[in-house]
Amino acid sequence: MKVTSAALFIAIALVVFGISYYYITTRHRERMALLEKGLPKDHFKGNAHYLPLVLTLGILCISIGLGTLLGRALDNLGLWDLGHLVYVVAIFLSMGCGLLLSHALLKRIRDKE
Repeated sequence: MKVTSAALFIAIALVVFGISYYYITTRHRERMALLEKGLPKDHFKGNAHYLPLVLTLGILCISIGLGTLLGRALDNLGLWDLGHLVYVVAIFLSMGCGLLLSHALLKRIRDKE
């Protein structure tokens, strides 16, 4: 059992290292190619806009909470004999609605800019 868990840990570490190495080397090659074509060096120091990520995560968290409440309400009504599946369906349905709302809000914000 100990050998298996150690081998699993080593395999996961190698996969993470391999993906990270591939990402970093590919990004470096792309940047070097862009610099050779005449792009200024300060182009890669761009300012990061976290508004879309924060807005999407906030709406997603709210929709998960609302989905849980909706699942509880549907479970208490007892219209369907689905058990805890009602919670899963309600949570994923509300998450989808939240992502659509987030997309619409971000599109409206980008159109104003």
